[in-house]
Amino acid sequence: MTKREITVKAYREGTWWTFEIPELGAPASSGSGAFMMPVGQCRSAAKVADEARRLAALWMDASPEEFEVTVDFALPEEITTAQRIAEQREARGRAELAEAAKLRRQAVRALLADNVSQVDAAAVLGLSRQRVQQLA
Repeated sequence: MTKREITVKAYREGTWWTFEIPELGAPASSGSGAFMMPVGQCRSAAKVADEARRLAALWMDASPEEFEVTVDFALPEEITTAQRIAEQREARGRAELAEAAKLRRQAVRALLADNVSQVDAAAVLGLSRQRVQQLA
């Protein structure tokens, strides 16, 4: 079964998370020009996707399993900025750690190629013997 992908817009209203599903909206059948859109709410941000899936199923007369939900949380700019910077720094940190591991492997292998024992390589590099074994 191919799932229908929907994007839900969620925002905080008091102590509730309100969400709407714009792509399921449609003009009202009354001809008044009004636009009807499924809107719901729940207490927990963690439950928005599940509640939206159930609402979409009711709105479309379908099964909740037919929907794949992506939630777009509308948050204050200072929060989204802090999160974006944190993700960028984490990515840089992971790249730096990968480079450090590569260099450490090179150092271990160079010492071992020069007939230095694993015990001595560990002492020289400030590593455990087990870590030298892993890197070799």
